[in-house]
Amino acid sequence: MKNMRDLVLGFFMFAGLCCILAAPRVVMIALPRSYQMGIYFGVLALILGLVARDHRRDRRALDRIEAWVSAGGWVSVPAGRPWPWESLLRTRGTVTVRRAWQSLVDDLLITVGEAKWDDNALDGAVVGWAGKGVFVEVQLPVATEPMGIRRPHRTIGTSHRLDLPALHDAFENGEIPPFTARDRSLFTFEAFEGRLIPGSFDRLIERTLRIVRLLDLGSDTVRDR
Repeated sequence: MKNMRDLVLGFFMFAGLCCILAAPRVVMIALPRSYQMGIYFGVLALILGLVARDHRRDRRALDRIEAWVSAGGWVSVPAGRPWPWESLLRTRGTVTVRRAWQSLVDDLLITVGEAKWDDNALDGAVVGWAGKGVFVEVQLPVATEPMGIRRPHRTIGTSHRLDLPALHDAFENGEIPPFTARDRSLFTFEAFEGRLIPGSFDRLIERTLRIVRLLDLGSDTVRDR
């Protein structure tokens, strides 16, 4: 996981700094100066190597995302544009979109992106109070009444569509994520740890379209799948 890698890298950097500062007063005081300098440079090389390795992995992950965007015909959209969940956020919570793209999938306009949140901003739409992850927003052909499902299994709204047994079965079985639908938007979030990969988007897109099919809110193309 990315967070674990960051912790390990931070530990090595801290340990290396401690060695550099403490070594002259303990072990290294009895060593020849050439040995001392060798240890200094060795620790520094280790730290720089870990940083460079992490940077290369981030670059490869970004390259994979860019290739996925290009192959799928996704078009970048402004991260600061209005989002359908903004008026639904808890008072203290915030959701910050880092980057987003848009394309047609099964004749529906879909926006995907990467975001982070805090202070339980998503209120049961994801596991945990704070984190980062991906989101999918589907522009529906027609407006729908407000509705949704939250964790652990809490319905929002009074739509008759929320009474569908297949919808609740899919949620209980982990086949669909929590969702919110209002007006002409249906959106989902999914938390993840580590570096972003194209599969993170593909998985959530398919799971979100499954919700659209179960609720019978999509185009004929989606319904027929």
